[in-house]
Amino acid sequence: MKKKEIQIPFATERKWYCCRHCGQKLLIYDDAAKCRGVYVKCKSCGREVEVKI
Repeated sequence: MKKKEIQIPFATERKWYCCRHCGQKLLIYDDAAKCRGVYVKCKSCGREVEVKI
């Protein structure tokens, strides 16, 4: 029996996700990431920001 090889998409670029209100860098993500409904509190302005990638 032959095993199937699973190909994982490799990240070609990493980017910073910034706060929409003040521009503070919040987290690093790569171009293969998909995210919705995750909230991060900005340390600079104190607001909650929803991460939409």
